[in-house]
This record gives sequence, C-alpha cells and structure tokens, in this order.
Amino acid sequence: MSTPLWRIGFDLVERPLAAFSESWVQSDQFMDAAALGFKLQRRVTAQTEKALDAWLGLWGLPTRREVHALANQVASLEREVRELANRS
Repeated sequence: MSTPLWRIGFDLVERPLAAFSESWVQSDQFMDAAALGFKLQRRVTAQTEKALDAWLGLWGLPTRREVHALANQVASLEREVRELANRS
C-alpha cells in the first residue's frame, strides 16, 4: 500500500516544525517564559481570590477559606465522636 499524498505533504511540513518546536521547548528562553507565566498565573489567582473574598464579605457570604475551615472542623469533630463511640 502506498503512502497517501496528503501524508507526504503533512510529513514535509510537520517534521521540520516538530524538530524546531522540540529544540525551542528545551531552551532556557522557553523555561524562563514558562516560569514567568506560572508566577503571573499565581499572582492573578491570588488577587482574584482576594477581590472575591472582599466582595463576598460585603454581602455577608462565607469565603472559600471559611467554608474549608468549617469543613475541617466538622471532620475533626466527627473523628472525635467516632473515637468516643469506639471507647464505649
């Protein structure tokens, strides 16, 4: 079975691009850009969460952190009740 014409054209374009892409992804410049992107994402996420917490506070609604803290407290109380029940 012979190779389809579209595949020959695809390989002619894809192989040089793949080689270039692989070498670029392994470069220091790419790693620096990726690290900068991750730092920027963390900063934007933190600022967004801070703004959302302030907005929720204005409406008297609990924040994600407060709900998480309450869930941990409930889980802790459930463990204590289970331990007390097992002692009896």
